[in-house]
Amino acid sequence: MARRVNIMMDKDSWRVIRKLPRGTRSRAVNAAIHQWAGTTRRRDAVARMDALRARLPAVSTDRIVRWIREGREREPS
Repeated sequence: MARRVNIMMDKDSWRVIRKLPRGTRSRAVNAAIHQWAGTTRRRDAVARMDALRARLPAVSTDRIVRWIREGREREPS
């Protein structure tokens, strides 16, 4: 369900928006918000992963390969 909202924007943003045809303004703003939200979610996830990585002990590549092989052996083909 769509919602009508009032927003404040700076002059530069308004110059860009007002050049768009009226039917595409909402879609352009919506697309920009979705892109920004996705970028923000990914950045936050990376920060959480970095924090987790800093707290956990390092694991060798050999050990990771061994875990993967063990997992594959347990899975039915």
